[in-house]
Amino acid sequence: MRYLGLVVPLLLAACAERWERPGATEAQADAMNAQCRAVAAAAIPPYIVTRLAAPARVERERNCRREGGQERCTFRERYIPERWEQVDLNTSRREAVRTGCMAEKGFTFTGYRPLRLQ
Repeated sequence: MRYLGLVVPLLLAACAERWERPGATEAQADAMNAQCRAVAAAAIPPYIVTRLAAPARVERERNCRREGGQERCTFRERYIPERWEQVDLNTSRREAVRTGCMAEKGFTFTGYRPLRLQ
């Protein structure tokens, strides 16, 4: 579960957006998407904040066994410190500018296509 945060972006990176406009090639759509991404990056700069991702906690483990008719238990505690993360609060605004730019240029988002590595 803790690697899910790494796997999902890799899976998304393995796909490319499909934008279509009558008469436009896939290469033209990709070039326009890159231009719109640059316009959005210039218009909406990153706003990075640090936030608490997971609070500190103590994990407790209890192991019991029977010895001579009696139950003997051992206890172990492990301290897990808080985890902080940095996030860009402007990501969704930047994406809105980029998709708006593509729409202004006459392109329509039609889904994702597998990324071709050539």
